[in-house]
Amino acid sequence: MAMAALREASRRLRACRREYPAAIARPLLLTHCRGITYRLFVGGLSQFATEDSLAEAFSQYGQVLEATVVTDKMTNRPKGFGFVKFASEEEANIAREEMNGKASFKCILSLD
Repeated sequence: MAMAALREASRRLRACRREYPAAIARPLLLTHCRGITYRLFVGGLSQFATEDSLAEAFSQYGQVLEATVVTDKMTNRPKGFGFVKFASEEEANIAREEMNGKASFKCILSLD
């Protein structure tokens, strides 16, 4: 089963390279080819939250593709919410269940 999944991922990577020859093979590229990512809305963030700290907090539950903290355009300070993008639905669901209510986090799963 695992070998079949590895072959399928390799086939998709080759297809992506043909479609985007200048692109560098990254996990994000595989996700882009699939067309589906799983994004969590994270509310209740501290004013000192950064994208690195947000990614680090959620990385224990799976592969974090991207972490974004939304900032105010005028003051460049965090608005108190952000988004974390995962490669799989299982990882996103586990992170949502574990982090919801912890340290003022509020997580909502959405498809991107």
